[in-house]
Amino acid sequence: MGENIVLTIFAALPVVLGIVLYWLARRHFKRRSAAARTGRVALVVGNLLVSAFLISLVLLVGEVYFRFFHDTTDSINYTRNSQRWFYRYWDNNAIGVRDDVDYAMSITPGKRRITFLGDSFTAGQGIKKVGDRFVNHIRARHPEQEIHMLAELGLDTDSELAILNGFIGHHYQADRVVLVYCLNDVSDLLPEWVAAGKLIKAESRKTGWLVQNSYFLNTFYYRWKIMRNPYAKNYFAFIGEGYQGAVWERQKQQLHALHQLVESNGGQLLVVTFPFLNAIGPNYPYAGIHQQLNDFWRKEKVPHLDLLSVYKDLPAGKLTVNHFDAHPNEYAHQLATEAIDQFLTQNNSATNRNREKPE
Repeated sequence: MGENIVLTIFAALPVVLGIVLYWLARRHFKRRSAAARTGRVALVVGNLLVSAFLISLVLLVGEVYFRFFHDTTDSINYTRNSQRWFYRYWDNNAIGVRDDVDYAMSITPGKRRITFLGDSFTAGQGIKKVGDRFVNHIRARHPEQEIHMLAELGLDTDSELAILNGFIGHHYQADRVVLVYCLNDVSDLLPEWVAAGKLIKAESRKTGWLVQNSYFLNTFYYRWKIMRNPYAKNYFAFIGEGYQGAVWERQKQQLHALHQLVESNGGQLLVVTFPFLNAIGPNYPYAGIHQQLNDFWRKEKVPHLDLLSVYKDLPAGKLTVNHFDAHPNEYAHQLATEAIDQFLTQNNSATNRNREKPE
C-alpha cells in the first residue's frame, strides 16, 4: 500500500508543478509592466519551481525504473529491490535450501554423493534461474551422482560447520563434501565487523516512511550508507586482519574441525576457494591470503582448487552480478563449473565408509 502511495505522489508532483509553472508563465507575460523588484521575485520563484519540477521528474523516472525495470540484487540485501528479487526467484526445497530437487538423507546404493557446503556464492545470489549455478551445472553433467548443496546467505565457517554437523546428526550421509570457501568466511571472528553489520541492520528499521516505501530513494539510501561505512571503505584491511595472529589461528582450528567432522563420518573433504571477483585485476590485493589458504590445505592434505587462476585475467565487470553486487554471475558460474568438474574428477576417491556398494 505504501509503495503505491509513493508512486502516486511522485506521479502527481510533476503535474502539479507543471500547472503552477504554466500559470506563472502566463501571468508573467500579461504583466510585463510590473515593477522591477516584483520581476526579480517572480524570477527567483520561477527558478525554484523549475528546479522543483526537474527534481520531481527525476524522482518519478527513478521510481518507475527501480520499481518496474530494475530486477537484480545488491551485496547487502536490505534494499526493497533486492528483497523483491529474492521473493521472485528464491525457492527452497524440503530441507530448506535453495534447490529444485529434494534430498534423501541416505546415499542411494551404487551412487556417489557430492555435497557442496557454502554461502551465497554457492547458493547463487543474483542468479535468477537455479539451473544456472555451478552446483546445478555439475548435477546436469553427472546424473549418475547425487549432487547436494548445503548453503545459505551470510554463512561463515563456524555456521557452515554447525549446519553440516546438524545434518550428520540427523543421519545425513556424507561422501564427498566440497567446502566452497570465500575469503570473508572469517568474518564471524572479527567482532568489529559483526557489530558494524548489526548496526546497519538496526538502522534499516529506523528509516523514514518515504525511504521505506520508495524503491528509488530506498536504493540510494543504502548505497550511501555503505559508501560511508568505514569497514566497507577499508575492506582490504578488515579482511587482512582475519588472516593474521590469533584470529587466523582460530580460523585454522575451525577449518581443521570441519575436516575432522567429514573424515570421521566416512567422507572426503575437498575445498574450492573463490576470489573477490570485484577486486580481480593485475594488482589483486588478496593474493597473499590465497597463498596462506593453499599452504594450510596442503598441510591438512586436503585437495584445494583456487579459482583465482580461473578468473585473474578477466575484467571484474564480466564476472559479477552488477556493480553493486560482487557475487559471481552466470558466466562466472560457467567458468567455475568447468574448473570444479575437472578438479572433482582428478580427486575422485574410490573409498567411502558410508557409501553402500552396488550388489
